[in-house]
Amino acid sequence: MAADDSRDREQTPPGEEAGADSRSESGPAPEPEPEDPPQEWPSGNTVLDNRGQVVSAGRITGGVHYHENIGETTTRRLRQATRISHSRVEDVLTTFCPSDAGRYETFLAELKSHGTGVITGEPGCGRRITAVHALATLREGTPIEEVVVDPDSRDAGLIGLSTGSGHSRFLDLTPLGRPTPIQYARLRTLVEEVRGSGEFFVIIARPGQRDDYVAEHRAWLRIDGPAQAVDVFHRAMENRCGIRAADLWSHHPDVCEALEGAEPERATRLAQEAERARPPSPVSEEEHTAWIGSVLKEFADATEELTTWFADHDLEKEFQRVLLEAVALLEGGARATIVQQAHRLAGLWRIPSMWRTPISGEGLTAHLREIGAHVREDRVRFNRPGFGDEVLDYLWKEHPRARDSLQEWASEAVSKLGWRERAASGQRWLRLAQRHGDPAPVSSMIDHWGSSSELMWEAVPVIAEAAVTPGLGPKVLSHLYRVAVSPGVSLRDRTVVEVCRVYGRVQPGTALTRLRHIAEKASATWERTLVQALEDIAGEPGNTTVVLEELTRWTAKAERGRRAFVAALALGRILADHRGGTVPRVLEELERREVASDVVSTAWAASASGGTEVGRALWAWLDALSHRRGDPGAASEVLLRAARVHVRFSPVLENSLRRWRHAHVRRAWTVDELYRALVEHEEEQ
Repeated sequence: MAADDSRDREQTPPGEEAGADSRSESGPAPEPEPEDPPQEWPSGNTVLDNRGQVVSAGRITGGVHYHENIGETTTRRLRQATRISHSRVEDVLTTFCPSDAGRYETFLAELKSHGTGVITGEPGCGRRITAVHALATLREGTPIEEVVVDPDSRDAGLIGLSTGSGHSRFLDLTPLGRPTPIQYARLRTLVEEVRGSGEFFVIIARPGQRDDYVAEHRAWLRIDGPAQAVDVFHRAMENRCGIRAADLWSHHPDVCEALEGAEPERATRLAQEAERARPPSPVSEEEHTAWIGSVLKEFADATEELTTWFADHDLEKEFQRVLLEAVALLEGGARATIVQQAHRLAGLWRIPSMWRTPISGEGLTAHLREIGAHVREDRVRFNRPGFGDEVLDYLWKEHPRARDSLQEWASEAVSKLGWRERAASGQRWLRLAQRHGDPAPVSSMIDHWGSSSELMWEAVPVIAEAAVTPGLGPKVLSHLYRVAVSPGVSLRDRTVVEVCRVYGRVQPGTALTRLRHIAEKASATWERTLVQALEDIAGEPGNTTVVLEELTRWTAKAERGRRAFVAALALGRILADHRGGTVPRVLEELERREVASDVVSTAWAASASGGTEVGRALWAWLDALSHRRGDPGAASEVLLRAARVHVRFSPVLENSLRRWRHAHVRRAWTVDELYRALVEHEEEQ
């Protein structure tokens, strides 16, 4: 892939270049005349090989330009992060045990009648599972999505959330605290839209939040505590292995001990393991005992095993703890890299090496054997798949003081790996954050990986996925927001732009909020980067309206010169986008009534300061208009409306019409009519 924009531009008007001109920090410059010589996007050095990604860089501070094709696989993965999978819904349906069955049945009946409801309780009491069960029960087979709120957006990130899709949704307001008046108004509007569409919508909140601003919902369920793990296990075992097995397992003392104090999710996993290892029927009493013993042995919490191992590897053997953690984070790396980075981590923790000299003691293989790892084809891996995650979990829980230094060390250590291993390490941090409900590993990636030219590309998809992941999303979004509004521009801001470009296809509203702040402070060298991000977000089906409306708002204040100019450039690119066809995409959506005419008309007016980009967009629309044999329809209407309400757009449209008519020998009645109507309007003024 080349550093230049990969999309071909069709029917470029004579005298207009393919790029966009840079402007000074003070704001938009006057619109260039057609005779101006071509001007290119600012660029720097060219990178020849970067795994399908190309970066052109002047200075790293604000001078990085990057474009990567966003495939359907990436977008689909992000959508799956917000959607409750079919298998997860099935698990909830077969294992759900309400803490108060009477209250729950009443809530279901009220939710069925009113369409919206509220579930309150403290985090961890089962509010999310209850919401999924209620929605799946009321509308079987309907996709269920969780909406992630954005505490830093003026509308809580709820703008652009379309109703009428037929999906059931739930929204956790816990991270929002007390909403602002605008956030509260948007929430009420969303609830009314959902009710009007006939869909089901559940709000999750803390008890005090309901009293503050969602008390009007008649369907309300208060959860005082989570279901007992043994009850969840019995329900799951009965569904998977039958009532006899469920009774025998649930009353077995070893099973009760394993589930004591456990979360319901652990009980579900134990039932899954029991089903997987189930012997052929019929099962005798002796076989039942052996079955239980073998499953519990495999299912044993790794914490106990690692606690014993750590106790045996202290003091003079403490370096092996370091080696264990190094392999856990750098698994798949070359042996020399693992050893080097283990020594660096040991120095950070002031732990002496187990090798007094370069040739002291046993070799690496013996020490890897001690931590349950091996070397194959010069790559170090654990013997047991998934053991690295268990090691990280243990350190995270049992040695919390090591977290910050481990994350700081990892940002340099991971950069020494190959790109595949770097990507795998990024996924390890994400899984760690998801398992513990702790955004710290992802926040560390934003700060450390996002400030590294070697690691930012591996960090982008991980951070993007975390931003749309329920539970992690609001806190990750807040961290991205803090970077976006911080003074100055750095590579970390560049990472935020790329993250927004990726996840913004799924959640455009929250991404646009962060891009707006970066557009306000970035220099002219960032124009191409920001415009490309905005264009990619707008290109996802269903995003056109929210992007056009937001970019129009960016141009509303004259003092926001840089932001307004970036918006005008992006609007021109979006309005001109053919996506491989012959008719601009926005025009097609306009004629299918997927976007309102007033939204498009206002966007055209806002694009007036976009220089050659607005000229290119108008040329594409006039080409499409020229092929109409009858009523010119919506295209002519929105262009005329924009010219009538925006004094700066009228001469831009007139100039493009004159140039288009001069360049084409073949007369087009529709274009001529548009020109005549525009001239008549100007004469009336």
